[in-house]
Amino acid sequence: MRVADYVIKFLEDKKIDTVFTVSGGGSIFLCDALYKAKKLKYIPCHHEQAVSFATESYSRIKNKPGAAIVTTGPGGTNCTTGVACCWIDSIPALFISGQVFSNQTIGDTGTRQIGVQEFDIINMVKSSTKYSVMIKNPNEIKYHLEKAYYLSTQGRPGPVWIDIPANIQNANINEKKLKIFKPDKKNIKNNLLDHKIKKIAKLLSKSDRPVLHLGHGVKIAKGEKYLRKIINKYKIPFALTWNASDLIESEHTSYIGRPGAFAERGTNFIIQSCDLYISVGSRLPFMVTGYNAKDFARKAKKIMVDIDKNEINRSQIDLDDKISCDAKYFLKTLLRFLPKKINLSKKWLSYCKNIRKKYPIVLDRFRKQKKTINSYHFIDELSNVLKKDDVIVTDMGLSFVGTHQTFKIKKGQRLFTNSGHAPMGWGLPAAIGAYYATKKKRIICLTGEGGLQLNVQELATVMHNKLPIKIFIYNNGGYLTIKQTQQLGFNSRIMGSNSKSGISFPNYKDLAKSHKINYTSISKGKNLKSKIKKILRGTRPIICELILDHNQEQMPKAINKRMPNGKSIATRFEDMYPFLPAKEVQKNIL
Repeated sequence: MRVADYVIKFLEDKKIDTVFTVSGGGSIFLCDALYKAKKLKYIPCHHEQAVSFATESYSRIKNKPGAAIVTTGPGGTNCTTGVACCWIDSIPALFISGQVFSNQTIGDTGTRQIGVQEFDIINMVKSSTKYSVMIKNPNEIKYHLEKAYYLSTQGRPGPVWIDIPANIQNANINEKKLKIFKPDKKNIKNNLLDHKIKKIAKLLSKSDRPVLHLGHGVKIAKGEKYLRKIINKYKIPFALTWNASDLIESEHTSYIGRPGAFAERGTNFIIQSCDLYISVGSRLPFMVTGYNAKDFARKAKKIMVDIDKNEINRSQIDLDDKISCDAKYFLKTLLRFLPKKINLSKKWLSYCKNIRKKYPIVLDRFRKQKKTINSYHFIDELSNVLKKDDVIVTDMGLSFVGTHQTFKIKKGQRLFTNSGHAPMGWGLPAAIGAYYATKKKRIICLTGEGGLQLNVQELATVMHNKLPIKIFIYNNGGYLTIKQTQQLGFNSRIMGSNSKSGISFPNYKDLAKSHKINYTSISKGKNLKSKIKKILRGTRPIICELILDHNQEQMPKAINKRMPNGKSIATRFEDMYPFLPAKEVQKNIL
């Protein structure tokens, strides 16, 4: 058996059914092994960045490593943005690259290159992988693959990288004589940890105004079962981070929204009014806490639960307690220590419900907009008509922010983006990965024209494989988020963010036609729901161009206030743009 054939067998044994790839000379033996594979399908993309994004999306949905195979040099370097995406968002994934012949690698010579298209990819990806290695001995392939896969899934998950020179790919091995990796699986019961969780349970049972804030770590740890038991039994108000938008359906009576720098105004009021704040499975980035993190949940006792001690220790908010453990273990143990009943303040529950109604995201004037579509109105109607098993993937900018502010999740739906690294161009390749991960469910891709351009070539992948992806393109004249930042913070010095400042976009009808994909457009909000329903029918891919107001604002949002002396200061978490009168803001804080 060749090493290349063993690699494919390893992937099949791990129940990986799809590999994303771009074929190349440096990976030619791996490509040949892929061709002969019986239990997995290979999907050639048209750029390695798309390969990495599709792999991330596939891995995110499967909640276990997916796999990518690329060639040496630019094949590997093109992948690195997707690796960073996996690293920051804690997504397990296995990246395998071909390399030049071993005797053509630089080794420790100090030179920059020897072989054609040679590049030291391992040193490049070390900072964004949990394990990375070049295979130097064919008989160690099993050891390194097993170790990489294991580390990718343990603790806080993340990507791994295996680099295989061409001569090693083609080397013959005896599977029975391969070196084996034996993980250390010591399971030490932490009585101190249980004691700390017991204290949290006591705090929760005595709190008048508690909030649970749940992150993607709950899904990674497979802790949904225990979470549901807690919120269903005790009716504790809970919020979700963007990466956990699809963790619990939005119609749940205890759901209070997704707080942060872009959020429902009412949800941020709730966070600022609670007396006990418990974050589970979130690294609490600035997009969650706002830029003035010391002010976040300022009236509350604050507790952070995360598997990564480094994230807890670097937290910008003032924590009253830190618990480093798996989210599932925390929720399961918390449930065990909670009393039979918690008497939450009726005033608190009523406040949580009513304050969100008082400040809706989708305003009446958005629905009445005549000449163009308002994206918040569009997302509201889209979420109303989508089915419970639909998958919604967003790109960056308005398609990302507005969706996560507005979308009402049904039980069983998936809604996600890469919120950590957040690269433009992520949406379309991620939609492709989602399709293969979900057993061919309906996939909705929301992207801006700026994001689409970065991986527009993957329309050819959609066309070639006849993928039933519904692609909605936000046409708002360029990079809306950047343009508005330049308007608000840089005295309208617009650079490189619209057609007047350096960028242009194609005719999307012609673009669709060239890829043999159906095209339509929506330019007005009248009868929007029926128009969306029509587009969603059938299994053919379709591009729908949404004509938006080029000056539509993203709101509410946290922005810095510029002082008379020219300095910028971060506002309080509840003080969001467009700013409310100070008295009204204060009145809404309990």
